Amino acid sequence: MKNGKAMYIIAAVCTCLMACGAMGLVNAYGVFYKPMADAMQVGQGAITLHMSISNLIVGFSTPVVARMISRNVRIKSILTFGAALILVSGLVIALCHNVMIMNIAAIVRGIGFAAVSMMIITMIIGNWFVKYRGTLTGLALSFSGIGSAIASPVLSSMIQNYGYEKTYIGFVIAIFLFILPSIFFVPLKPQDIGMRPYGENEVNGNPQKKAAANMDLPFTSRSALFVSLIVLVLCIVLLTSLSPHLSSLAQTYGFEASIGAALLSFSMIGNVASKFVLGAMADRIGAFKGVVCMMATSLAGLVLILMNPGGTLPLLAGGFLYGTCYSIGSLGISMITRTLYGDAQYGNAYSVITVFTSVASAAGLTLIGMMYDLTGSYSSSVIGGIVMIAIAFACLIFIYRTASKQAAKNA
Repeated sequence: MKNGKAMYIIAAVCTCLMACGAMGLVNAYGVFYKPMADAMQVGQGAITLHMSISNLIVGFSTPVVARMISRNVRIKSILTFGAALILVSGLVIALCHNVMIMNIAAIVRGIGFAAVSMMIITMIIGNWFVKYRGTLTGLALSFSGIGSAIASPVLSSMIQNYGYEKTYIGFVIAIFLFILPSIFFVPLKPQDIGMRPYGENEVNGNPQKKAAANMDLPFTSRSALFVSLIVLVLCIVLLTSLSPHLSSLAQTYGFEASIGAALLSFSMIGNVASKFVLGAMADRIGAFKGVVCMMATSLAGLVLILMNPGGTLPLLAGGFLYGTCYSIGSLGISMITRTLYGDAQYGNAYSVITVFTSVASAAGLTLIGMMYDLTGSYSSSVIGGIVMIAIAFACLIFIYRTASKQAAKNA
């Protein structure tokens, strides 16, 4: 029994580490843009292009990874392959000093990160835990924010002291090391080593906890239900695209650059905290109700930012509340997908969602920048965010009602 409990702890710790490395450290990637551009004597746009390429490849490669898992390819092989591609492509990007080669390496990098993506992390946690599933998923995804917060100042300091090449090599080695424990210690399913998901009997035997159980609906990508889910995802991803512009937004309100940086930091604090909170809420009241709560806090944040009542504290509070929208785009969508389609079809459904997430993420930043250029203000983007929440809420209601009717018929 002690060894069994130890394995559950190991599974949770390893997935948190993988989230910290494969998601958290990557979020600090922006510190490399300027030093790489200066070293290669090109514009930052030429440098950021390879990151956009990598992100798009992640989206389009994730369904391939899901298909491999459905065909019983060992998760150890998939993670090893992905980690190796990340390491090799990272070394090439660090040492090549050539934009074209860097863009080619970014394709390889994207394939590697698809093999260690959030889909894999949430799939492992979902397979290993029934009880506390939401809480542990939220904890793992919170580690991605913590990793980013720690990595940004550390990497910036290392670049100043050692140059971007050596720092970049250390960066990709660190990602590789954070993935390694999952490769060696955590199979995809506890059944693979003769164990059962944690809390399976307790949850299945409790009628109240069954209220938030998986509906196990058949997955069809062209159904009205799934199309509505995609629209919801697109709205939330576009909403999160406002975050990188928060620093500039604060300055258009007349605040100093330091306040703009603080606004962005507070939104990231909301990002990290809300993931853990949403996970805990989902365990108690279900994924749908938890997401509604996060939509409400995100809406409150946008309204506070738009009204701009004056003073630093209201602005920072608005940034914190707005930052909770990140929990919807990552954890919330993941939990709703699993609730709708169950563990068996989760990978297939979520991998398709990832494609749309990648495209919307790439387009969102540019779209907000264009809106600012046209209007000279971020107010239109903030209002657009409020509209996105309204559309997403309508989609959520439709999804819940439609899924509940289908689940009742199948019962």
